[in-house]
Amino acid sequence: MFWINGPENFCYLSEQRQWRCGLSFQEVLEWKQCAPSGLVSQRFSSLQAACEAFEHNQIFWSHDLYLRRMGDQMALHRSADDYRPTVMKLAEASGQAVRPAPWSGRPSTPLSCPVPLMNSNVGLVGDPGGELTHPRRRRRSLREPVH
Repeated sequence: MFWINGPENFCYLSEQRQWRCGLSFQEVLEWKQCAPSGLVSQRFSSLQAACEAFEHNQIFWSHDLYLRRMGDQMALHRSADDYRPTVMKLAEASGQAVRPAPWSGRPSTPLSCPVPLMNSNVGLVGDPGGELTHPRRRRRSLREPVH
């Protein structure tokens, strides 16, 4: 699943992963059962340009590690069997009926969304610590002073 993010004249695509099977698209949106994978496209000057590039397979994908970590945290929080979006909690607190989660009564599956590693001369690679590093991002040692 892909989102179009940002203002219309400077937008980009981002991949969203979901972790529950059998939900409709509406349920995924309503119950917030997806989160960013960290895979993002280049920027586009319009929504139409983004859609056309996607349709014609002209997207240049890259990994945003900050977005990936944020998505991991969202997935961890939202994958709990008793998760309820804030808007639903507020509605229930104001007297609206409690809606059962669409996954209630179904066996739960563990989160599993591995990030594919790419060849180092093409894209992302893993370092010995197991963390992905961006090939064009410089790392600053914690021992170096920050100015």
